[in-house]
This record gives sequence, structure tokens and C-alpha cells, in this order.
Amino acid sequence: MRHFKKLTKRKDFLRAQQGNQKYITSSVVIQLIPNDIQGKFSTRVGFTASKKVGNAVKRNYAKRLMRSLVYRQSNELASSFDYVFIARQAILSKKFYLIENEIMRALKHLNKSIFEQK
Repeated sequence: MRHFKKLTKRKDFLRAQQGNQKYITSSVVIQLIPNDIQGKFSTRVGFTASKKVGNAVKRNYAKRLMRSLVYRQSNELASSFDYVFIARQAILSKKFYLIENEIMRALKHLNKSIFEQK
């Protein structure tokens, strides 16, 4: 399992939003943008859930769920990129394995688009 730096600054989340690479599923939106960091912890990951998802308990649950799914799929994340995972309301009602399949499909699609551009 790889370790990641967390995205914590608002400007990093906004920078990822300005990028043109994203994948939308019914339960998660994944935004991706290259970063300038080299080295062991060059991949950074951020998790967010808006108030549309629900109250604080539901938002925290959604973020914990996404965090565990992403760490399970850590080998699929490209190095020197920032990933932002945004929870959608459907994440609360889906089964764990269905959300995992969505995230795996999204990461494969994003990786394919990264390597096609190079």
C-alpha cells in the first residue's frame, strides 16, 4: 500500500477543479491534475463532500468510505498527480463493492487518458 500526501489547502482543490480531466460516476466525481512534486510522496489525494450529501455525520462517513476505497486501489494512482474525490449523495445508499467498481473503472479511464496525452 502506498502512502500519500493529503490535499488540505483550498487552492489545491480549486486548481484541480480548473483542470480538464475528470470522471463522473453516480456516487463519486474524480478530478485529476498534474503537480510539480517529485519524490516518494508525489501523489496527493483530497476528499470532500458538500452539504448536498447530508449532515456532518453522513459527509464524514462518505469521506471515510472514499478514503478506504482509494487506499485499496492505491496502485492505480499515477505518481506526480493530484486527485480530488468528491462524494455524491448516491454514495450513501450503494454497496461497498459497487462503489469500489466505479472507482476502479474511473481510475483506469483516467490513467488511460493520461498516458494517451504523453
